[in-house]
Amino acid sequence: MIMNVKKINKDAVIPMFAHPTDSGFDLFTCEDITVSGGKKGIAKTGLIFEIKNKSGITVKGVPTTSGTNADITVFEGTVDMDYRGELGIMFKNEEDFEITIPKHTKLAQGVLRRVYNCTFVEVDEV
Repeated sequence: MIMNVKKINKDAVIPMFAHPTDSGFDLFTCEDITVSGGKKGIAKTGLIFEIKNKSGITVKGVPTTSGTNADITVFEGTVDMDYRGELGIMFKNEEDFEITIPKHTKLAQGVLRRVYNCTFVEVDEV
């Protein structure tokens, strides 16, 4: 399968599977991002995907420009196949102080899934 990816930022990193057995591909930040303690942010990837038919961060923390790791929560998201805007990674800084995550930090993974649609039928009991 081929996935077309367009860089809209010169510092963007084309996604990759770190290991042949991985189910998700790695997504990287394309710029430093600073987030105040307890606040949410969106890390830009600098990529647009043509879509056709990271859990270690939670345990170890995300590296910061200060050289320490910080606790963040990365939120799961879904990208519809007709979306052509820049992909962003939504996360929350769980620390009570500002952090800066450096560009090219592996912050999330993407997983390709088959999509099934259905017809909803109202019934009296399920």
